[in-house]
Amino acid sequence: MKPCPLPLGLGTFLHRRARRQARVRARARIMHRRYGSDAYYRARERARRPEGRRTRYWTKVAVEVARLEGREIGVHASDRWR
Repeated sequence: MKPCPLPLGLGTFLHRRARRQARVRARARIMHRRYGSDAYYRARERARRPEGRRTRYWTKVAVEVARLEGREIGVHASDRWR
């Protein structure tokens, strides 16, 4: 049985997306090692700067740093006690 080929352009899209995700993970690990518990806040500050498309990049980095630290994002203090 032959493998089904990907539609035109989908392979390159998936490859680029994987590279972007790898860069985000690498930056998050670097920030986590360098800044420790302040890494999330530093990434959020960079995401708030008006730099266009880089805002999404730094938001993804902040989310990845939060995942590394075990933080819950978007959960209010009162929600934790329910």
